[in-house]
Amino acid sequence: MSTKLTLEERIALHRRMAESYHAAYDRKAVKDGATYEEWKFADDAVYFSPYFGKELIQLKTQPISVSTSATMEAKAYSLRFPDWGPVDFKCWPADNGFVMKTLFEGHMKNGTKMSFYAYGFVETNDQGEITRWETHVNEDYSAFLDVAIGVHGPFTDDANPYMEALTRTLKEAGVSLPVGK
Repeated sequence: MSTKLTLEERIALHRRMAESYHAAYDRKAVKDGATYEEWKFADDAVYFSPYFGKELIQLKTQPISVSTSATMEAKAYSLRFPDWGPVDFKCWPADNGFVMKTLFEGHMKNGTKMSFYAYGFVETNDQGEITRWETHVNEDYSAFLDVAIGVHGPFTDDANPYMEALTRTLKEAGVSLPVGK
């Protein structure tokens, strides 16, 4: 078991975690496999988004890692929106995690701009490992997905149709899929 962090250490870590998420996307590096460097997941970490189903996703048991799915997503979005990335970011670190708000934006080759907000809620344990991560998006996300991958949610049963659309979009473009857990 890792060492319990002090309150000051946790808040500083939570700021670094949020900023590492932003930095990876801002560098346009997630599509090339970059991770959120400061993020460490607890063994019992879960993910939830009402846009991607009704159930908590146990991250440890998923066949595709957070890193791989983020890479697939960023690669697929960048096909139609080559400059896709964050244009505004705010975070609020606290003792038990952090909240972040990101405005993602991209331009199609014809100059059309589309954007959406993503809101992240991250809870951590006393060692600073992520135990729960939630993502919520605004209504503009659906229109963005229609253009980026040809389908949108909310996907009320599970995220499989979304992951299938990402895979299909990448394969149709001749982009190799990331592998690994």
